[in-house]
Amino acid sequence: MSTPKTDQRITYLVRTFPKISETFIMREVLALESQGVNLSLYALRRPAEIMSHALNGAVRARVSYLPARLAEAFTGFLWTQLFLLLRRPLGYFQALFFALRRAEAGGGRDFLQATFLAHALVKNHIAHLHAHFINEPAGVAELAHRLSGIPYSITAHAKDIYLSPKTELARKIAGAKFVVTCNDYNRRYLEALAVPRTPIVKIYHGLDVELFSKKIPTDQAGGVPLLLSVGRLRPKKGFAILLEACGLLKIGGHKFRCVIAGYGPLRDPLAARIDELGLGDTVALAGMVTQEEVIALYRQAQLFVLPCQVSADGDRDGIPNVLAEAMAMELPVISTAVAGIPELIEHDRSGLLVRPEDPLQLAAAIARLLDQPRLRQELGKAGREKVCRLFATEKNSAELKGWFFAAPVDRQLAIDAVAALAPGVSNHG
Repeated sequence: MSTPKTDQRITYLVRTFPKISETFIMREVLALESQGVNLSLYALRRPAEIMSHALNGAVRARVSYLPARLAEAFTGFLWTQLFLLLRRPLGYFQALFFALRRAEAGGGRDFLQATFLAHALVKNHIAHLHAHFINEPAGVAELAHRLSGIPYSITAHAKDIYLSPKTELARKIAGAKFVVTCNDYNRRYLEALAVPRTPIVKIYHGLDVELFSKKIPTDQAGGVPLLLSVGRLRPKKGFAILLEACGLLKIGGHKFRCVIAGYGPLRDPLAARIDELGLGDTVALAGMVTQEEVIALYRQAQLFVLPCQVSADGDRDGIPNVLAEAMAMELPVISTAVAGIPELIEHDRSGLLVRPEDPLQLAAAIARLLDQPRLRQELGKAGREKVCRLFATEKNSAELKGWFFAAPVDRQLAIDAVAALAPGVSNHG
């Protein structure tokens, strides 16, 4: 049941909305709206994807897109700059100087978007700004805060953390009211960079465990067992290792089908490797799928596999949302002890964990589950129980809502401390 709206208004800033691979943001928005939070949404980019989830239509918040180029903003540009300059002249010039001097690229574009965002925040009496991802969106939020004086917070995820310079992370954390991340692994990493006055809060992503629930017993579906994997086709997901494991299983005489659902830059190399291994009749690349189509695949599958790894550039997952979804569907899951995954999967209790980049061990774990229907059932039930306990949407969104409306903290100590990490960069806004 929905709760009454609060008087204070919150704005979310994301890179792209809606985005088919970021259903966790859409779920969070819907959960907060159901708890009475008055939300508006701003995005740095318009979606390029043709497909979208049906659930996007349930979002009540208005979505606005910030201009990325001066040509897109010409009609309102002068008024926006004059408004901010007259309202906070020192803050305006400090923000402009900061944007031009900071180490990360795109300062001019970020400043342009931040000015339009700051103007909207002030005009609409927004109490708090929350940025999803600690890279580009947090950089714009940081500038909007300097321009408007409105506090901001950040949710940091995975790639945005581990592919960002530590000094940049420390600076953005220091200016924030609080920082949220979705697992203890990330929290410990960020706490090592944060000064004491900025709380680093672990809140697992919320999941609708009624939507993600098994409607039919998968072991009674008949036919050849289906092994399912879902994710962006990027190195950190370990799909190349999965293909090698499938090749070993086929050589060993195991009967199965494998579907890899997702899109990304590795599609062609993965398709080529499927042909090289002679897996064309066994492994299928399903491409981009909607949430509804993913749920249908979960219901057809007998097990779920995602052999995550740390990429050569340092990119890695936190806790992939698809693991929690599959577990909520009572699918037995196999993954690796990378990043925050062991927080969700306890080996031999709520799933199986194998070494990353080890196709032989992965193949052995898959064979074990293919050969033991009762173990699949036991792990599936234990997995759903764990997800229901950790990922309950109502509880997790209520915790996040509490942080939004908590009293502001004194950030001066944080500002002074981060100055030592990035000499010459002012953090006063």
